[in-house]
Amino acid sequence: MLWTRNNLHSCEQSTLMRNDPNQRLDTSFESIKAHLNPLLMSSESFARMLPIARSLPVFAVDYFGFECRLGPEAATTDCALNLTPDGARMLAGRLDVPAPVELQNGIWSKIRNFYQLWGDTREPAYSDARSTWLEFDTATEMPSPNLLFGYWPRSLADRRPPEWLVDTILPLLLGGPISQAFRSNLMRCFDACPPSTSDFQVGVMLSRKLQVARLCIFDLPRSEMLAYLSRVGWKGPADDLQNYVDIFSQHADFIGLHLDIGEEVYPHIGVEPNFAAGSWARQPHREPRWFGQFEKLTELGLLTPEKKQALLDWIGYQKLSFGEQEILVLRGLSHIKVVIRPGAKPIAKAYFGIAHSDLEASS
Repeated sequence: MLWTRNNLHSCEQSTLMRNDPNQRLDTSFESIKAHLNPLLMSSESFARMLPIARSLPVFAVDYFGFECRLGPEAATTDCALNLTPDGARMLAGRLDVPAPVELQNGIWSKIRNFYQLWGDTREPAYSDARSTWLEFDTATEMPSPNLLFGYWPRSLADRRPPEWLVDTILPLLLGGPISQAFRSNLMRCFDACPPSTSDFQVGVMLSRKLQVARLCIFDLPRSEMLAYLSRVGWKGPADDLQNYVDIFSQHADFIGLHLDIGEEVYPHIGVEPNFAAGSWARQPHREPRWFGQFEKLTELGLLTPEKKQALLDWIGYQKLSFGEQEILVLRGLSHIKVVIRPGAKPIAKAYFGIAHSDLEASS
C-alpha cells in the first residue's frame, strides 16, 4: 500500500478532539461499519483494524485509509494512518501528551527515532507531518506498522538529501547499514531523474526482513518514463506499462510510478492515475474522470461491477457525537492503482477512507 503524499488534504478537527488522548479512533471506525460493504472490507479485516484504531488518539490522525483489491477474488483489506503534526510530535516524544503505552516499545522505538529526525530536518519542524503514513498489513493477526513518507530531496525547506535517506534513515529503520547494491540502486533512481522531477514517496516495510524500499515518483514526465526506467535498470514489461499509462493518462492529471528497490530494481511496477486537487474537492460527483478510470478498469477485467458500486456507495458523511460536541465523519475515495507483474494478470486496488471535520468548517 502507498498513499500519495498530497492527495488527502486535512479537514479541520474540532477543538474538543485536539490533544485529547482519551478520545480514540475506534469510535469513528465503528461508526462507519454499516457503510462498509463486505466486498470492500471483510468482517475479519475490520476486526484486525479495530485494535489499531483503538490505540491512536483522534487528534493524531488526519486520515484513516483503507486498501482493497477490485477484482473478483476475495482478499484482506489493509489500512494506513496519515498523521497530523501533533500526531508526529506525539510519536517522537515531543508533545505534552505522551504516546499510548502500546505505541512506545519494540518497532515503535524505530518510528520514534524517525519522527525525531523528521522534525529536526524541517523548518518549521513537523510542518510536513501530513506527508507521513503508518501502514498496516492486516493479513497477519497482530499487524505491525510500516512507514511511508513523502520525500523531496531538492526542497530548500528541509535538509533531507538522498544521502540522508540511504545512510541515516534506511539503516535506522532496517536495523543496520544497507548493502552497497541496494544503496547504488536507490541513488541511481534519484540521480537518473530529470531536473524537474523531485516529488517522491518512500515506503519502508518494517514488518518484513527483506531490505527493500518502495519508491514512488509522482512528477516524472510521461514522455520520459520508459527512458528513465531503462536508466535505472528496470527490466519489467515495458509494452504493458506504456499501454496502461496511455489508457489512464486520459483520465488523470498525472501518473505516479511505484517501484520496489533493493538488491535489484524489481520488475513489477505500480501505475497510479491521480488528480491534482485535494481528495474532498475531487470526489466522483465533482470529478467525472473517476468514471473514466472505472470504465477502463472494467474493460480490462480488473474491476467488478459490484465493487464499483460499493465504492460509489461508500462516499458520504455522518454526524458523530464526541462528548457534548458533534462532528462529521467524512467518507471518500483517494485513488486507484494497477500493479503490473511479469507473466501474471495485473492487480487493481482502490484506496478510500475517512476524515473528521467539525460542523462549522464543513458548512
